[in-house]
Amino acid sequence: MKKILMALWLLNTVAFAQIVPDYAKELRWAEQVEDGIMDGDVVWLTANNHEFMSIYTPSETDTKKTAVIVHGLGIHPDWPQVIQPLRVALTNKGFNTLSIQMPVLENGVESPAYMSLLDKADDRIQAALNYFKVEGLEADVIIAHSLGSVMSTHFLANHPNSVKRFVGVGMPEATVQYLKKISLPVFDLYGDKDIQSVMHSAINRASTTNNHYTQKMVDADHFFNEKDQLLVDEVSAWLK
Repeated sequence: MKKILMALWLLNTVAFAQIVPDYAKELRWAEQVEDGIMDGDVVWLTANNHEFMSIYTPSETDTKKTAVIVHGLGIHPDWPQVIQPLRVALTNKGFNTLSIQMPVLENGVESPAYMSLLDKADDRIQAALNYFKVEGLEADVIIAHSLGSVMSTHFLANHPNSVKRFVGVGMPEATVQYLKKISLPVFDLYGDKDIQSVMHSAINRASTTNNHYTQKMVDADHFFNEKDQLLVDEVSAWLK
C-alpha cells in the first residue's frame, strides 16, 4: 500500500509540474530578445498574475489592422524561423504586429505535455486582444506556427469572433478537433517537406465544413528554411 501511495504521489507531482510554465526560461528568452531586437518594441502584458513579453511592431502605413503572431514549441516571439520574418515583413503589408510569448516548459519536454497549458495560452492571447482595445487597434488576424497553431485554434474554438481570420502555418494533427469548431476564414499553409504530424493530418484538416477554409501546400519544410520570402508572400497574398 505504501508503494502504491508513493507511486500516486509521484504521478500527481509530475502532472502538476507539467502544467506550470517555465517562467525562468521565459525571462531568459526575454533578456536575449531585448538585447538583440532590431525592429519593434517590447511590451509587457499580464495573464494569470504573470507578466510576459510581447513585441509590438508598427506598420509603415497608417492602419489599425493588427496581427497577433504566435510562436511554436518552447521558443520566443522573435524566433528567426517563421516568426521574426512574419512579424517584421507584415508591417510592409498594411499590418501592425504583436508577437507574444506563449507558455513554455523546460527543455526536452515534448508537445503532448503542452496540452495542459492550453488554458494559460488562451489567457495570453486574450491579454493581447485586450491590449489592442486599450491602444485603439483592430484585432484582424491571428497567425500561428506549429504548436502555436494548436494553442490558437483552441482559443478560437472557445472564443468565436475574437478576430476576423486565422492563418495556421504547419498545423499538426492536434488542430483538427478545434478547426472543426471554427467558422471564420482560415488559411492552412504547410510545406511539402513538413513534419509527419502536419503531412498526415492534411486531409483531416481539409475535411472541415468551414466554407471559408483554404489549404495550400508549397515547396518548403516545417520551418520554411531559406523560404522566408515565400512564407511572407503566401500569407500576405491571402490576407489581401
